[in-house]
Amino acid sequence: MRLSDQPRTSPLVWATPLVGIILFLLAMGAFFYTLHSEDQNQTQLRVIRDVELARQTIRTRLLASQERLNQIARGFEQNSSDVEGFRFSAQALLNEFQEVSSVLIIDEERRVTNLALPSLRSSEVLHPLYQTIEDAESYWAFNTARETRLPVFSRPFLDPSGKVFIEVHSPIFSRGDFIGTVAATIPLGALLNDAVPNSFVQLYLVSIVDGGGNPVASNVSRSIDNAKLSHEVPLDPPGHGLKLRAVLYKTNTELFSNMLAWAVFGLSLVIVWSFILLFRHAKLRSQAEKRLLAETKFRRAMENSVVTGMRAIDMQGRITYVNPAFCRMTGYKESELVGMAPPFPYWPDRSYEEQQTNLDLILSGNAPQKGIEVQVRRRDGSVFDARMYVSPLVDSDGQQSGWMTSMTDITEPRRIRDELAAAHRRFVRILEELDAAVCVQGPEAGPDEYIFVNRLHREWFGKATPPRMSKNRRNRVNLYEPFEWLNPVSQRWYEVRRRSISWVDGATVVMQVATDISSRKEAEDMSRQQQEKLQFTSRLITLGELASSLAHEINQPLAAISNYNMGSVTRLKAGKVSPEDLLPVLEKVNVQAQRAGDVIRRIREFVKQQEPKRGPCPIGKIIEDAISFSRLEAKHQSARIEMNLPDALMSVVADPVLIEQVLMNLIKNGLEAMGHLPPEQKLIEIQVGQSAQFALVEVRDHGVGVPEEIRQRLFESFFTTKSDGMGMGLNICRTIIEYHQGQLWVEPAQGQGSVFKFTLPLAEDSVLAHINPPVME
Repeated sequence: MRLSDQPRTSPLVWATPLVGIILFLLAMGAFFYTLHSEDQNQTQLRVIRDVELARQTIRTRLLASQERLNQIARGFEQNSSDVEGFRFSAQALLNEFQEVSSVLIIDEERRVTNLALPSLRSSEVLHPLYQTIEDAESYWAFNTARETRLPVFSRPFLDPSGKVFIEVHSPIFSRGDFIGTVAATIPLGALLNDAVPNSFVQLYLVSIVDGGGNPVASNVSRSIDNAKLSHEVPLDPPGHGLKLRAVLYKTNTELFSNMLAWAVFGLSLVIVWSFILLFRHAKLRSQAEKRLLAETKFRRAMENSVVTGMRAIDMQGRITYVNPAFCRMTGYKESELVGMAPPFPYWPDRSYEEQQTNLDLILSGNAPQKGIEVQVRRRDGSVFDARMYVSPLVDSDGQQSGWMTSMTDITEPRRIRDELAAAHRRFVRILEELDAAVCVQGPEAGPDEYIFVNRLHREWFGKATPPRMSKNRRNRVNLYEPFEWLNPVSQRWYEVRRRSISWVDGATVVMQVATDISSRKEAEDMSRQQQEKLQFTSRLITLGELASSLAHEINQPLAAISNYNMGSVTRLKAGKVSPEDLLPVLEKVNVQAQRAGDVIRRIREFVKQQEPKRGPCPIGKIIEDAISFSRLEAKHQSARIEMNLPDALMSVVADPVLIEQVLMNLIKNGLEAMGHLPPEQKLIEIQVGQSAQFALVEVRDHGVGVPEEIRQRLFESFFTTKSDGMGMGLNICRTIIEYHQGQLWVEPAQGQGSVFKFTLPLAEDSVLAHINPPVME
């Protein structure tokens, strides 16, 4: 079933319980609110009714007591001396109205003349007998009754004990004259206790409050906080802003005493809990369906994105599932393949039997683990190679329901593999036909352990292999330097190059390429021999140019010897000489003979053809010998040669004869460059210094100098500015200096002329350079 065909949970499944819970809660809330409001209204009406009843009771008792007090006053007006009658009437008043604490007669001077107290009740005497009333409120009520001729209630006032009282004054007139009042004292607390019934007191906190709302009397001593049900009404009489207040502090409402309400409340809780459980179940179900849908989408996306064709068949070989990749490979739709039994339409006609055999192997569970290579025919008739892997298809109960097959198109990998194999053969063929010996070894392999060798390597190094660089040297330098090696068996020279490469398995190996350079070595030997001959020829040419000077140099000691001998012979013939006189002459003859022998020896060494021999030698001695050869030519041209050697002990590693040849050639070129100058300006300066590990020799002339365009080609072979020159002198000089591991160059001199400079390694540094030669193994 496709993802789009799967049923989805409607939002109403979880929304309906939620809406039901909300509506039910609203309905129950409205129901309980209505009941509560009705109950509050009924309770408030009952409070109002009870307060009105209490006020009416208090009003009735106060008015009744006022009326009885008026009767006593009228009786006293008729017979003011009837004290017993007063006491009898007052006692009757006190017995009927127990809230009255005392009855008294006050004369016009505000003195108490008669006093009646309850007989069975204790009463505090507010105004003692025969004393004048002093309370402001009592005085006010007394005056008001006299002026108005009517009974008057006083304002509430406190007695010394802290109780609140009111008084009722009824005026007494005799023949129209005011003679006093009949007064009754009423404690407000007693009025509340006697006038308000006990049933009322059990439900309400009853109090009398003044105009500011402050209680002046109450039936209980405690107060009620946050009272919500209360009512107060004006209390008239006595008036004066007094009010009667009742606060409900104990209720027995019908709502919570009604068992039906409790039943409804309990059922409401059950229904709400049921709705909550239903909502939770719907929510969990919705979440589970969402997760299942997401998992299904993810698995479907995986199936659609893989490039491997997936096919499921049942135990009889019928196709039960194919993924989009399988459909793309074969060109058939999913609806065409699902439910199809073998033979399948993607089997090639020419391999039906082979395909059926493979299917039988799959159904029997004997399919090879490495897979099965088959050919698949597309819908358009084209055929491609594929590899199929088979695994059992097990359901959630652990029972095998079929076989799952994965199919991969291996046409391109097989083509690439064939091309790689052909490329490998071509590569090996090329390596086999190379004119170089190639081998590959592991970095830790032994001398005869190879990963690959070509034909020439087997032929050249079958009995002797090039030495390997030592591990210490390899680690220190971290590179492989090419070197030349003489095969002791074949006596042929090879140039060996090594480098690290990454092999096909990712490991680092060493590749060695050896090239036969025997012909090059022979050519180098021949070139070296020709160079030596050329150098020797150059020396002969130089010596030939200096022959007349050298002959003059030799003739001088020979002429001196001849003169000394002739003089000695003459003196001997004359017989006028003694041995002591001849000894100095003979010594001078010996000196001149040694001088001539030194000249001949230097000439012989200079022209002697031998192998160059480098070794430590003083640079000053080399320069002096070169100057001695060139001095005669310098004298002939009226030129001077000066040498500046700061360190007389400076030694270099060189062949003295070759360096003398370089110096003589440079001096000769300098003398030729100064041929046009007057004798006082002809000067050759030889300066010796030190630069790092080299001795720096400078030969300066004061001639015309060398132009820039000529200076760049001055050391090229066969390049010359002389009409009779060969162009090899400076080239040979540079070759000699480079042979000594130095450099030769020319610079323009300050002022006029040129400076030829060359370097030679110092003897100490050269020795150090030869201490650590490359180590081979």
